[in-house]
Amino acid sequence: MPDKEEVFVVNGYRAVIMQPENANGKWIWKTEFFHAFEAAEEALYRAGYTRVYYEISDKYGSPEAVRLMYDFYKVLRERIKLDEKGILFGFSRGGLYAFNFALKHPECVGKVYLDAPVLDLRSWPRTDPVYGEMELHEQVMKEYGFETETEFLNYTAYPVEKLKEYFENGIPTLLIAGDDDRTVDFRRNSEIIIRYCEQNGISLVYYVKAGADHHPHSFGNLKDPWKGGREYPETFEVYAPSEVGSSRCNPVVIKSDVSIVTNFVKTS
Repeated sequence: MPDKEEVFVVNGYRAVIMQPENANGKWIWKTEFFHAFEAAEEALYRAGYTRVYYEISDKYGSPEAVRLMYDFYKVLRERIKLDEKGILFGFSRGGLYAFNFALKHPECVGKVYLDAPVLDLRSWPRTDPVYGEMELHEQVMKEYGFETETEFLNYTAYPVEKLKEYFENGIPTLLIAGDDDRTVDFRRNSEIIIRYCEQNGISLVYYVKAGADHHPHSFGNLKDPWKGGREYPETFEVYAPSEVGSSRCNPVVIKSDVSIVTNFVKTS
């Protein structure tokens, strides 16, 4: 069959399926920012992976968001032939959706790729007026049903509080982030996962981009439509378990290559 894109509605929210001509049953669910920084997804699509998206933006991975995601998952697998388990891509706030869905429904998830993810809503959206994110914070308060700031601060189900339960599910996870992220604080989000896995002997595939900000996400040489067409850098300085001898103090230069993500996805 030819490539096709289908747009429909589930529980009042827009859903998208992009199915390639050579569809192989494998699928990628980008939980937010569907067409942003998509070099790896495009490569996987050409290799037969179906791409899906469910537009429940501004729900911040809440329990209600996870419920809606599961409804979408059931509709999706009734609509087209797909493997039982998909690969979740969680970029920025999309990390909340990917993590929380995988935590609640590990039977539906084969792998998770987190990129500069928000894992603690106390770190983003920021409440200092200088950042202009108070409206987003108010959305979080309403979506989660918090009546006071104290309730918001003392909530115990943010992803950073649920790492033990998440990793007990044994879902292979890739993490990519910049350690100079000025939007989603690296130390309060991605670094907490890295330290937890190191301290507990848990396998985690990660690449930390030394000195890198929130954008650009991922790796790949493509035009970035979110930044006026600026191209990705051709190389990044990183530290990662796969790069022998690399560390925060001694990053190594690697080519900006989509194979870092596609190999993770394709490896059984």
